[in-house]
Amino acid sequence: MAIRNSVVVDPIQTLFGGGAVAGLTDGQLLERFATRRGEDAEIAFTALVTRHGPMVFGVCRSLLRNPHDAEDAFQAAFLVLARKAGALHQPELVGPWLYGVAHRTARQVKAGNERRRRREAEAAMSGAKVAIDAGGNVLTPSVREEIEALHEEIERLPERYRTAIVLCDLQGLTHEEAARRLGRPVGTVSARISRARDRLRGRLSRRGVALPGGLLAAAGATGQASAMPAALADSTIKIAMTVSMGLKAGAVPASIAALSQGVARTMFLTKIETVIATLLLAGAAAGSVAVVAQQASPPRNAPQVNGPAQKSSEEAPAKTPETETQKQAPREAELIVRSAANLRKIARGIHAYLDANKRFPPPAIYGADGKPLLSWRVAILPFIGEKGLYDQFKLDEPWDGPHNKTLLEKMPKVYAPVAPRSRPTDATYYQGFAGKSAFFEGTRGIAMVEAGNPFPEIPDGTSCTLMVVEGGNAVPWSKPEDLHYVPGQPSPKLGGQFKNGFVALTADGATHFIDRSLDSQILNAIITRNGGEIINSTNLGEGITP
Repeated sequence: MAIRNSVVVDPIQTLFGGGAVAGLTDGQLLERFATRRGEDAEIAFTALVTRHGPMVFGVCRSLLRNPHDAEDAFQAAFLVLARKAGALHQPELVGPWLYGVAHRTARQVKAGNERRRRREAEAAMSGAKVAIDAGGNVLTPSVREEIEALHEEIERLPERYRTAIVLCDLQGLTHEEAARRLGRPVGTVSARISRARDRLRGRLSRRGVALPGGLLAAAGATGQASAMPAALADSTIKIAMTVSMGLKAGAVPASIAALSQGVARTMFLTKIETVIATLLLAGAAAGSVAVVAQQASPPRNAPQVNGPAQKSSEEAPAKTPETETQKQAPREAELIVRSAANLRKIARGIHAYLDANKRFPPPAIYGADGKPLLSWRVAILPFIGEKGLYDQFKLDEPWDGPHNKTLLEKMPKVYAPVAPRSRPTDATYYQGFAGKSAFFEGTRGIAMVEAGNPFPEIPDGTSCTLMVVEGGNAVPWSKPEDLHYVPGQPSPKLGGQFKNGFVALTADGATHFIDRSLDSQILNAIITRNGGEIINSTNLGEGITP
């Protein structure tokens, strides 16, 4: 698609410059986009694209040879923002956050291109393309490599230095403007920029790259506000509005959707790996302190260690905590994503049941006497590709009856635990909350209505109501047993698969990783569907896109 090279100048931008959203902070704009609908949300997101788009586009163009790849990366970066609008850790600093997303997105596109070129052996053709910076200047291979090195080193800076560099050197803010945005004295900001440049200069010099002022300008979009094509900005805003209104995924170009999901997944894995590694190292450090304390005060009758024994110990050193951390952290992060994928499939089954029956599944399949016989996990089998298994059940027999009990060993893979240390062959951790005001309440299931609010029985909203989570203990998968919830009492035990938290599924089908340290009042608020509490989306933990 041809993109016209003109600046975004229309009534909405005029409004941004001097009207309803003039002077609003990034956080205020994000809040408007995340909580409002229609024109208010569109104006807020337009303001964010106008404010940060030139920098994002500059990063993408400086790293990618093909202009169309750069446009895809640009749109994917803002699509990630649209999906995470209510969950940013520092909503007032969208620019530095978007810089990191743009860099990851461009690297992912580049990696995909390199894999494709290797497969297709098109080295000659790839050499015919050139990279162009945000101002339309052709970049020679050497300059392109220098810019790539610069972005890598910016990402390696401590957050306080990276933020200052992005705000001032890549987005073009003055030190005074950056200081106001950061809430810091101007002198502090200036000092951080000076130290950041010194670090960049030293690290780049070790890579054989100098740091002239023009290199930072080529890497970002300082003074290049007109370089962001109007049509690209317009289409990006339309994609964001599509996401915010919850329209079908097909309305978003498949390449953009796949790219944004890949970047979001990478960001989540990085965050989880960092958390897990930190906790593991903290535990290892505590263990080391204990060992040192024991060595400092040996038992009176402890034998003396002689020279040869010491030498033997040195020849066969024990594994270091860092080595174990490097092995454990990525593995657990991958397992969390795998568990989220299971829950997403379960969500699709529950929603397919809803479409067919005009109500969500009840907590159990009941007998003629009203007694629960089989779990809702059995009821949705036809909707998760297990119709054959469903037909084998006797729906008028309890789960542990003579016939149905033999089907326990046929538990579908989607219900199986993912953590190696907790893999019963016929039990699952995926359970719902059952009880007053919870998602599984009563014996009929929550009904869907045709007009107005489709779920009047979920006034808190499907995105703020837990549907299925990882329970603390596994239960036989066909047994009608879930997490019994009683308002005002401690919540049931959760998270039997992972040490630091649990994967949860909200009624809208989204998956989240919720930390164990979540306040009990907030947990109770998201368990109930009609409590009327105001829930900050950040309380739902990190969203997961398997």
